Amino acid sequence: MARIERKKLYEEIADRISNQIKAGEFTVNEKLPSIQKLSQDYGVGQASIREALNALRVMGLVEIRHGEGTFVKSIKPKFFSKEMADYTRKDVIDLLEVRKIIEIGTVGRAAVNHTQNDLIRMKDALDQMKLAITNKVTGEESDFAFHLAIAHATENELLTQLLEEVSVKIKATMKETRKIWIYTETKSIEKLYKEHLEIYEAIKSKNVRLSEEKMLNHLEEVEDVLLQHL
Repeated sequence: MARIERKKLYEEIADRISNQIKAGEFTVNEKLPSIQKLSQDYGVGQASIREALNALRVMGLVEIRHGEGTFVKSIKPKFFSKEMADYTRKDVIDLLEVRKIIEIGTVGRAAVNHTQNDLIRMKDALDQMKLAITNKVTGEESDFAFHLAIAHATENELLTQLLEEVSVKIKATMKETRKIWIYTETKSIEKLYKEHLEIYEAIKSKNVRLSEEKMLNHLEEVEDVLLQHL
């Protein structure tokens, strides 16, 4: 088994074990190797293994039975928290469709109308997003702040109001998307940051077509991730 360097985050360990469960190497109700054994296999400390197992427990993949060990509970992770407990698949699809309609047009106008202060607001949100990666938090507040800063840059108050009207639902989907990426594909949360950075650079360069293209690509990827886990 390939060993993980100590500098890697515990999410990578969770990702490895998750993939083994999905691949059938561990079956439902099967007991996982001990923390000590996993620590040896992956070449990391036992504290990192405990964090990884706890992440898998949150995802619904394993059950930790005190005094007995860790057992596979499911082969499909469960991510959606109470904020989205009542959302149906159609609700999510409808919301993402609304986001595409509003935000693709919004980003094009922002590329034309933005001021230096607008760029500063976007960059501040990006900096907070980057900090969220370091601190291992979902960062949906800074994500939404970035998209709201784009709306402000259009100089169209109605567009900003429209985005704020659905802010609670948008933030819920942002949180779930980021949670999925944090616990399943460590590098993808960094990719998510890069997508936002590319949108920012396109706006900054006043390239309407590229801004719209980058926003569409970003929203389509969010859609793919969410719908895979509904």
